[in-house]
Amino acid sequence: MTRTPAAEAAPAPTRAPAPARPVHRADLGGTWELRWQDGPADTPEAVRATTLPAQVPGEVHTALLATGYLADPERGTGERDQTWVGHSRWVYRRHVEWTPVPGARTDLVAEGLDTVAEVRVNGRLLGSARDQHLVHRWRADRLLAEGDNLVEITFSSAWEAARAHERAHGALPSPYDEPYAHVRKAAANFGWDWGPHFVTAGIWRPVRLETYTARIDHVRPLVALAPGHRAARVTAHVRADAPDGSLVRAELTSPEGSVTAHGTAAVADGEAVVALDVTDPALWWPTGLGAQPLYTLGAELLDGETVLDSATVRVGLREVALDERPDALGARWALRVNGRRVRTRGYNWIPDDTFPSRVTPERLATRLDQALAGNANLLRVWGGGHFASEEFLDGCDERGLLVWHDFLFACAAYCEDEEMTDLVTREAEQAVSRMAAHPSLALWCGGNETVLGHRHWGWSDQTGDRGWGAAYYLDVLPRVLARLDPTRPYVANSPWSGTIDRDPAADSHGPSHLWTSWNEADYAHYRDHDPAYVSEMGWCGPPAWTTLTRVLDGETPGPDSPRTRHHLRAIDGMHKLTRGLQPHFPPPADGADWHWATQLVQARAVAAGTEWLRSRERGAGVVVWQLNDCWPAVSWSAVDSSGIEKPLWYALRHSFAPRLATIQPLRPGPTHDPAGTGGLRLTLVNDADTHWHAEVHVRRLGLDGRVLASARLRADCAPDGLTHLALDPALAAPGDPAAEILVADTDGRRTVWTYRPDRLLRQPAPARRVRLALDEGGLRVTVTALSLLRDVCVHPDRLAVPLGLDAAALLADDNLLTLLPGEEHTFRLTRRDGGPLPRAGAETLARLEPHLARAVRSAGELVGGQGDAGGQGLSGGSCDRPPAQPLPSLASERAGPSS
Repeated sequence: MTRTPAAEAAPAPTRAPAPARPVHRADLGGTWELRWQDGPADTPEAVRATTLPAQVPGEVHTALLATGYLADPERGTGERDQTWVGHSRWVYRRHVEWTPVPGARTDLVAEGLDTVAEVRVNGRLLGSARDQHLVHRWRADRLLAEGDNLVEITFSSAWEAARAHERAHGALPSPYDEPYAHVRKAAANFGWDWGPHFVTAGIWRPVRLETYTARIDHVRPLVALAPGHRAARVTAHVRADAPDGSLVRAELTSPEGSVTAHGTAAVADGEAVVALDVTDPALWWPTGLGAQPLYTLGAELLDGETVLDSATVRVGLREVALDERPDALGARWALRVNGRRVRTRGYNWIPDDTFPSRVTPERLATRLDQALAGNANLLRVWGGGHFASEEFLDGCDERGLLVWHDFLFACAAYCEDEEMTDLVTREAEQAVSRMAAHPSLALWCGGNETVLGHRHWGWSDQTGDRGWGAAYYLDVLPRVLARLDPTRPYVANSPWSGTIDRDPAADSHGPSHLWTSWNEADYAHYRDHDPAYVSEMGWCGPPAWTTLTRVLDGETPGPDSPRTRHHLRAIDGMHKLTRGLQPHFPPPADGADWHWATQLVQARAVAAGTEWLRSRERGAGVVVWQLNDCWPAVSWSAVDSSGIEKPLWYALRHSFAPRLATIQPLRPGPTHDPAGTGGLRLTLVNDADTHWHAEVHVRRLGLDGRVLASARLRADCAPDGLTHLALDPALAAPGDPAAEILVADTDGRRTVWTYRPDRLLRQPAPARRVRLALDEGGLRVTVTALSLLRDVCVHPDRLAVPLGLDAAALLADDNLLTLLPGEEHTFRLTRRDGGPLPRAGAETLARLEPHLARAVRSAGELVGGQGDAGGQGLSGGSCDRPPAQPLPSLASERAGPSS
């Protein structure tokens, strides 16, 4: 057959081009259907045959929990009974109404699929996913029909996919017998030394249909300050799915709401770049060094005067750099913001829940408030979890909390094949583009303990000549940052010593991890180190009593409780807890004493290490492991999974104070004699932005309260400075180290130095008087010291429950105070939600009386069998118990206690 030439073909009817239309986004969240499709033989029969309602965003586990098909896996050893969930195949289904729009396309956008998934529309395959951390976009209008449509997402087992990759490519070494490095999924889901083994699946982030003729993908502002900071330029990179030549209009609005700068640019190769100049910018500062003003950057994609799409981000005008100047030991390592060194005080951040959909904005805000209230100025997002959410970063922007963010690699070797490299590259591109606007984001890091593992954990025997991840940290990730965000510093790994050829465990260069004390020695040995920066250090301790006992199903917390051990994941954790107690306290008398003793040692250990590091000239940061918990565990956290602050949190609030007075040895000694042979000095640490004119009252006291020596010292400490004051031996050297302490009071804060651990001190039995008062505003617990009371701690959860409140309802304003004989302090407990307490009355207070002995503790109760276990020397309520000898007069010497 002869084809008709085009010129001779019948002319097509002339049609006007379809008008450009604004983007329409239809949220597909809410209730979906969930069905089990295939899996292990121990899958319950009821689940096999049932269609469940499942909330999206959410996880299979949360759907099973909500419908009663899964018992709480955090209780008892229930975690062992849910592994079938992560080894099964699941199908999510829902019906979607769709109307085609002429000239427009419709995409299905999934912001997070966990993890190995296939997406079908009306029974036909639309796309597949193999990475929990990626946003996926597929053109869907070719499969959609006008009216009702069926969307199905099938999730295969991520664990089985990881094992299959392991079999195909060879095992990758890690500290755990789990294949997490073989799949791009949160490593923490496979169990960790603080977390459970919950291999999740599901639509864990929003999903939607998006119909458009053109759209904005993201706005990526890059900020540069001029020398002197009198001007700033915000370069807005607006990534758009639009034809070349399409116009983008950008506008920058000041924190007060006035237009600061505006401009337009045309799209070329998918991006429009608009430069916006600001005169006399309001600078964004970390907390404690200035305000956190946020500008608003808006971008509009135009078709004539029609706005096709718009996007808004908030921007802080600041610059951040890394100072790595050489010094006598190697090199310094410090963050600088707007030219000023920032000595960071921070916490590592892990996923706040194993099931991310349960982390509400309110819960996240509470955690960030706890970090801020605890005097932190930095959070490090660890590489075994997820990329930070917008809510997390917005909260850090507003609070002035700097963010160190790992890329998602943790404690393992990683395959460098083509598929994995592509996934990692896309992850980084998306994360960097999305997060670039946030001024709190100060540092990118290639990963956690992967270079350390390759150097020290014998990986080369297993990896041979295969790639183990170095290509990501040294090439792939730096290239992504150079292309998309060259304004922030990058460190290849944590720990890191500046080059792949230098031992990352050295203290000479870069960020260090200090784990020897917890793993092998007493916390006095933190003083063996003088690193430039510490990005991990910590000590284990139990959560609040109520948090732990809730999941023990009747067992008493302690070494003899199998369920306590189940909720302690640290390697040889119970042995290390016991070893940590032994130099300081006798074996605890019962479970309550074990709980208090291990909490107290945790608090003292981390505080001791933190204050030593902050007192060092070259030290520019301490980032403690860890702020939060994802389940009720005996772990390194300062805040437990119920949201209750542990004693550690209060200890660090003092040790993280922007202005700190700390007593330290010049030549540190061992645990039994920590002062060593060089004497003691008082160090003033000033992280604030103004001079500190300090007056310090230093006293050496007998354990009975007698003043043996006293001096008042005055000193100035410059901003970002240290001042060291040598203490005269006549003041600081003890006559009897087992019967004396050194106390320094300044600005309402008290620092205490003991010359011997508690078990070696000859201290009198603790004696006290406790008075309670209750009003709508709070519960007042007044403790009067009838003898020396060290580390007085009120446990709010122990009093909340008898008041008929949730265990986490109450917050204590202070804790871990040392009271000298004759001193008293009132602890105030208030509701976190600001609500009233039950009405006061004799009956209400009487309900609290039996709980005071366990709710109000001090260190002396743990020594020599004394304390509430035997009822010696303690009194609760308003009852007095006189001391064995008259109190010495301290009227002219006593300084009021504080944190």
